[in-house]
Amino acid sequence: MSESLDFLTGSIDLHIHVGPDYMPRYGDGAKLATEASNHGMKAIVIKQHLASTVASAHLANEIVENTLVCGGISLNEPSGGFNVRNVVATLKSGGKMIWLPTVDAEFAIKKAKSGHWIKHYVTGSSFGYEREGLNILTPNKELRDEVKDIVKICKEFNVILGSGHLGPEECLVLANESKKMGYDKLEITHPNAWLDDFNTDVLRELTKLGATLTLSFGVCSTQTGRQDIREIANVIKDIGAQHCCLITDYGQVTNPSPVEGYRVFCQLLSTIGIASEELHLMTKENPSRLLSI
Repeated sequence: MSESLDFLTGSIDLHIHVGPDYMPRYGDGAKLATEASNHGMKAIVIKQHLASTVASAHLANEIVENTLVCGGISLNEPSGGFNVRNVVATLKSGGKMIWLPTVDAEFAIKKAKSGHWIKHYVTGSSFGYEREGLNILTPNKELRDEVKDIVKICKEFNVILGSGHLGPEECLVLANESKKMGYDKLEITHPNAWLDDFNTDVLRELTKLGATLTLSFGVCSTQTGRQDIREIANVIKDIGAQHCCLITDYGQVTNPSPVEGYRVFCQLLSTIGIASEELHLMTKENPSRLLSI
């Protein structure tokens, strides 16, 4: 096996967008699972912004062997927002990850209005309807009761809770509350998408509180952030690989396959000085812990 494919064997991608969806996607769950399995990946997590992916993951697992496919739900308005019953139903149905609001998050909507590239996804998912945006905090800057319940439920089911597209203030309160509850599977979703807001001090505090950062290769894509991958390497060096996972955030038709994206992501990071031991932590050990596999 070539050195490049060794990046993939036993690896886990915690964030791939799956079709069919409200916008074109690279593939359905079975296609994504087949390609991951063919390259020896241990698991993938499939995601949509506006619907559950639990059924898609279940079907893919029935069809494809050797790679575990995990699904979940993003708590945007079409999925009920902070509806606790929806979270319970998703997890009782086999979901392995819950994302707090993404395209309907107040923070993301404000970023979109300011001209951030996230506007493509925020406006594309609104279908012309206005929304104010969802925030997990009360006017007193405390965690909303229903969000506290969601954290408790994620702890009870031993699954990952992703921050989605929440802002740094929300994430810090969420991480503090998670630590108080003894919950250690909080994921801060692609903070490298907005490093002006999630600066080094914020990231250090989040990881000090026990959160894990997922760093997205999708932010480097030409149609989104065009981020220099050296910025991601700097986050890894500043925060520590023990606190990070690598994700593609792929699944767009304008990107290569998620498997190829994951391989290239690791190859580029290796080329600019990220050690093989660090890559092992971020692609295998840390995501395995989060998924309990």
